[in-house]
Amino acid sequence: MSLPPLIVVGDPYKKEHLDYPDNLCLIPWTGFSNNPNGTVRPCCLYGENIKDESGNDMYVQQNTLKEIFGSNHMKDLRESFRENKKPSACNTCWIDEKNNRKSKRLTYNNEVYESLKEVDIDWRTEPDIPFEYQMIISNSCNLKCRSCTPSHSSQWMLEHEKYHGKGNTGYDLPHGQAGDKEGILWKDRHSWYPKLKRLEVVGGEPMYIKQWHQMFDELIQLGYAKDIVLDMSTNANILLKDKLIYWADNFKRVGVGLSVDGLEKTYDYMRKLGEWETVLNNMEIYHDLATYYKEQDVELHKELKSTGCKLNVQVSFTLSWLNALDLPRMHKLVEERFPNFRIWNNLVHFPDWMSLRYAPQDMKDYISSVWDKRDWKEYEGDIQGMRDFMAQPTVDEETFKYFYSKNMFLDNHRKEDFLQVVPEYKPFLEKYITKNFYGSYINKYKDEPYGPTNSIPMVLLNE
Repeated sequence: MSLPPLIVVGDPYKKEHLDYPDNLCLIPWTGFSNNPNGTVRPCCLYGENIKDESGNDMYVQQNTLKEIFGSNHMKDLRESFRENKKPSACNTCWIDEKNNRKSKRLTYNNEVYESLKEVDIDWRTEPDIPFEYQMIISNSCNLKCRSCTPSHSSQWMLEHEKYHGKGNTGYDLPHGQAGDKEGILWKDRHSWYPKLKRLEVVGGEPMYIKQWHQMFDELIQLGYAKDIVLDMSTNANILLKDKLIYWADNFKRVGVGLSVDGLEKTYDYMRKLGEWETVLNNMEIYHDLATYYKEQDVELHKELKSTGCKLNVQVSFTLSWLNALDLPRMHKLVEERFPNFRIWNNLVHFPDWMSLRYAPQDMKDYISSVWDKRDWKEYEGDIQGMRDFMAQPTVDEETFKYFYSKNMFLDNHRKEDFLQVVPEYKPFLEKYITKNFYGSYINKYKDEPYGPTNSIPMVLLNE
């Protein structure tokens, strides 16, 4: 999952670049995103992997970062943006913008780039080597969340193998993990350290992966960290307070996104193996740290006439139809107990069976009625974007039965019951559980990777 920016300052557009094409995305000029198995995409939302001239996937274990960045695949993408086109593989952003949501493209252009403002990007030319990465070195994780898959969680891989047979982990690692110590990414890290200006760390769980701690220590000890923005996402079940302070004191700036997709029993259901009480206690500690650095930075900024904060912390709530009723509760909690946190109102785009837009219409109407009771204040624009996204055409009854079977499949394995977690949904979901529901859906697709996949065509209504 992509991290949002943790600072918004000024106008990122430099005078000489005011004639940006309307559809330009700066990300392909700054870096790229890799997957746990080492394949690479221009960003985490991009619809296909970067390939070499023979049409084969490139891997960070086998190709240098400069080779990947300078590949024809990346050059062609940059050229399409120069020509003001809308690449189809960037469809997630185009859909977000169509529904008045701040897409990753707009977020990056207008906010993230500001944190890198000392680096001039000339979109007219070809860049040399990346200076930022959204990097995954391992899928090692202590949780197996509903919106995740074996690709980004070692716990998911263990569960998949348990129910689908030895060796069937649900995610191939043909060259091992992206950060395996014999791979080029790890062995060559000292060659790209000096150019690094921003590092975005995503899952697995960075607090759980010791290699990340080694890398951060090296960047500090070598003197690079003071010029690097470090952003990371954590599930907040592990808190390494001393390390966090050490990183915040030595990196240019540290941003931490706390991925918390519900409260209480909804959280425990969505974030399997996680514990709500642990997360809530850790949020208190994170908030104390964020408050401390905010107060320290106020005095520092007066002296240096600068902006920004050494440690920014925010809650990332990734919205699906499963946890949509908890969104107002999360906003209330942050407003009342954690006022120095911001909230990133994120959306589940994949897996599609969890997507808010594909909920039945009567459920959508109920969700909207619950949201109507909240004064969203400065987040009103975000919530309207969610509403517009939800208002898109849903699927027909047969397709939603199939989608719902995916959740039931996991419930059966994990001995859980979604309707006990969110009983408000019973009137909307019980009608789908007919006598032949298990035989027609769950048992029929039980051998597919991590439960049912998209084996039936999606039929949209009212499009």
